[in-house]
Amino acid sequence: MKKINTKILELVKNKNSSRFLYLISFIESIFFPIPTDLFIIPIALINKNRVFYITLLTTIFSVLGGIIGYIIGLYFFNEIGQTLLSYYNLENQFTFFTDLIIEYGYLFIFIAGFTPVPYKIAAIGSGFINLPILIFIIASFFSRGLRFFIVTYFSSRLGASAEKIVSKYFFYISLLLFLIVIIILISEIIL
Repeated sequence: MKKINTKILELVKNKNSSRFLYLISFIESIFFPIPTDLFIIPIALINKNRVFYITLLTTIFSVLGGIIGYIIGLYFFNEIGQTLLSYYNLENQFTFFTDLIIEYGYLFIFIAGFTPVPYKIAAIGSGFINLPILIFIIASFFSRGLRFFIVTYFSSRLGASAEKIVSKYFFYISLLLFLIVIIILISEIIL
């Protein structure tokens, strides 16, 4: 992991690092296994005055990649989607997450876009079950945007220690959000 972090730091010092980030956020939503967060943190540290702009474009490219994932699930699941899931050994997760998308729709997309749940599975699964694309796009935009904004905001405010803090506590923050959404869903079902 340390070797990857060193390589990432070298890449973000390049003048085209923002473009590289947008590409990563796009392909991570389809097939790339390394989270965008690892790239956006150092870029936010270097470009503190452009954090909002970087976050917005990262979100847009991530959602565009999610739309490609959605299209793969909708039209090319057997040809491409199944291959991606097999390659990353995500078949069981896909079945589980697809059931959650059917049951909770946009709420699960929001959770998947914000938490460590692989967003690519949510994107492909949403297309596979034919979730309305507008709902998918809106939930993706808000969840991915919120996730990237939190990461870039704290990165730019906390400085170099941000990467350690985000890496250490992001799972717990995501888990807390997930539990809050589950509690809301349960309360709606009971009431």
